Amino acid sequence: MAWKTVYETEHVTLVVDQEKSLVMMETSSGGYRPRYVTLHWSPEQLDAMIDALQLARRELAEPGLPD
Repeated sequence: MAWKTVYETEHVTLVVDQEKSLVMMETSSGGYRPRYVTLHWSPEQLDAMIDALQLARRELAEPGLPD
């Protein structure tokens, strides 16, 4: 298993699985009985997610501007 944690906070962990060429993002609700959700992204899906996050960031910085 060739997992490498590249980002980690109390509620979010981002791991690269080099063998399967995937990125896994695990989110936790925290608290006494945390619930977890793990998303598995291929490189193409990761690129699409990065594009969407960058668009969201631009929207926050300059709401209402045309694309």
